[in-house]
Amino acid sequence: MKYIIYYLIFASVFLNAQEYPEKPTQYVTDEAKVLSTEQERILNWRLKAFEDSTTNQIFVYTALSLNGRAIENVSQDIFHKWHIGQGKKNNGVLIAVFINDHKFRIHTGYGLEGALPDLLTKHIQDKEMRPFFIENKYYEGIDKGIEELMYYSRNEFSPSDIEESPIGLFIFFYAFASVFLLVTLLLNRKMKDRPTAKKVVLILSILFFLIPFIGAFLLLIMVFIALSLRKDLVNSGSSGTATWTSSGESSSWSTSDYSSSGSSDFGGGGGGDSGGGGSSSDW
Repeated sequence: MKYIIYYLIFASVFLNAQEYPEKPTQYVTDEAKVLSTEQERILNWRLKAFEDSTTNQIFVYTALSLNGRAIENVSQDIFHKWHIGQGKKNNGVLIAVFINDHKFRIHTGYGLEGALPDLLTKHIQDKEMRPFFIENKYYEGIDKGIEELMYYSRNEFSPSDIEESPIGLFIFFYAFASVFLLVTLLLNRKMKDRPTAKKVVLILSILFFLIPFIGAFLLLIMVFIALSLRKDLVNSGSSGTATWTSSGESSSWSTSDYSSSGSSDFGGGGGGDSGGGGSSSDW
């Protein structure tokens, strides 16, 4: 009976084990078969050019299922086994997508945790990749994620880059101030025998109504100015020898470059590793 129990436990672990290649043959390993041959070729060329210009490595892995395992553990196992990133720099990233589980993860190496913090990778997943995955547009979602990772690995990230628009805050304060003004006006009617206090309450209620409005309006103007200045800095910074646009794509590439050959001189992982940084999401 004891041996039967051991056998069942071993069989359960074996069946739930995630099967993936010992070593990748390209930057993109599409075991889920959600990408066409041409789409894989385009992504492989793009990732090869990115590594050549930065030494950073981005690998993509798709599979149908996690087989009951946690996506963080599977991603870490793949990252460690494939040695994504350069050995001394640990500058690798893994995009792992599991179709049937509707889960995906951006897993970062030690060396890119500063350039690609968890807050940023989560934003890229939820705002840039998820909308495509919901529509089963896996190539578009992966391509967009790669574009964002390339851009932010080259440009310093600031939390203000992903802050939500202040319009929602503006509406909240304005609505709150409107309710406050209405309440104070109703109370003001009951202060007939106290004209001085009535005037004070009325003036204060109007001020409280106007201050959130003015403050939010000025904040909105400041945000627009800051965004304009940031765009000018990015444009001026890219006017030198760099060939990358603000979206992270090389301006010297064209679709015809990808169709010439299926080979991208892939060298495999460079000896990098990860401490488990990154973020997970679903769709």
